[in-house]
Amino acid sequence: MNTSRPAVLMLTPYLPYPPVSGGRSRTYNLLKRLTRDFAVTLVCFGRPEERAFDLSPLQALCELIVISRPASPSKLRAALLSLTALQPITMRLYSSNEFRETVKRLLRVRLFDLIHVESFYMLQNLPPELPVPVFLSEPAIEYLAWWRHARVARPIYQRPALALEALKMRFFEPQAWSAATLVGVMSEVDAQIVKRAAPGVPTVLSPNGVDTDHFKPSAVRRDPDSAVFMGDYKYFPNEDAVLYFVREIMPLIRAKRPNFTLTLLGKDPTPALIRLARDPRNGLRLQGLVEDTRPYLNRAGVFVCPLRSGSGTRFKLLEALACGCPVVSTTLGAEGLGAQDGRHMRIADAPAAFADAVLRLLDDPQEAARLSYHGRNWVVERHSWGRSAALLIDTYFALIGSEDMTAPSPSNRRARRR
Repeated sequence: MNTSRPAVLMLTPYLPYPPVSGGRSRTYNLLKRLTRDFAVTLVCFGRPEERAFDLSPLQALCELIVISRPASPSKLRAALLSLTALQPITMRLYSSNEFRETVKRLLRVRLFDLIHVESFYMLQNLPPELPVPVFLSEPAIEYLAWWRHARVARPIYQRPALALEALKMRFFEPQAWSAATLVGVMSEVDAQIVKRAAPGVPTVLSPNGVDTDHFKPSAVRRDPDSAVFMGDYKYFPNEDAVLYFVREIMPLIRAKRPNFTLTLLGKDPTPALIRLARDPRNGLRLQGLVEDTRPYLNRAGVFVCPLRSGSGTRFKLLEALACGCPVVSTTLGAEGLGAQDGRHMRIADAPAAFADAVLRLLDDPQEAARLSYHGRNWVVERHSWGRSAALLIDTYFALIGSEDMTAPSPSNRRARRR
């Protein structure tokens, strides 16, 4: 390890390689750029199936320590865990004595200049008081994501349990923000939420990005009867988005374009999605986890993002736009990106309006090409990984050079808010 660079201890709830989901892609792409200026030690959770991959590309970037994590509980066990504890279930799932002891050992034997923690529920694995600044990156406002899902979840009987989890997170998540030196947020929208929930907590913009050299348009002709969506379908907002689209929007589109199909990219399709895809009359195709999403993004007539719950900003939109794929999204799906409706993408919420926006792009190649052009240019200018990494590097150096080097202790959190 090159000790001439400032030393950063980074904690993440996942193995960021291979970069097959939003969080993993974010961490991996930032690491590729951060390690030019910083010596990073990464401590992360990893399931056995994740540790089976060749991790040498990640190990070439940083010192890697992986802590085992068991598989996620079933829905029934998750409900029982939720009902039998004051803490949110996410905090219980990512609390680990082995993780805490590993971090303590590293802090005893190494001199770190900064600690970077991804997601508030990982902060509990740090010692209570630290002699170095703690940067907490919040990829999403979790309590808001859970609350939004509680409003639309089906079956309806799931909603009270989801609302309970949202209520717990509403209490614990702002406490975690107050325990960090600085909170990194994905957008100005998230910054305002943090300021309202935890007045006095300092925030800095730490946005998501996309590799605009990797994701770019091709000369392949687009199929005007096709749409694509991608995500991790264990994440409940993604499953809900697809179910909503297939049940309420797809029939309106197929009434005018009977051959229209929606292809799903990404891992872990749920039983409900598998059942829908078995019936060809639904027009749903499951492609699963693919090695390269670019051929699909370059061939699809449109990328749809019908999200009704969740929080944070969406990699999937940025990758589609970078490939020049026209995008139709709900307002929530495009939240925090700053995209202009009608210039960078189409934004619609009601099923009929969403279907009309999709049909217009499929029926009018010139309009689709105009939207693609402006969408691609906007992503290159505003959302490249180079820009995101530069903002984070500036934040690192500002924290390392700050006179206020320590994370606040419980006794001075209140004082900082005055």
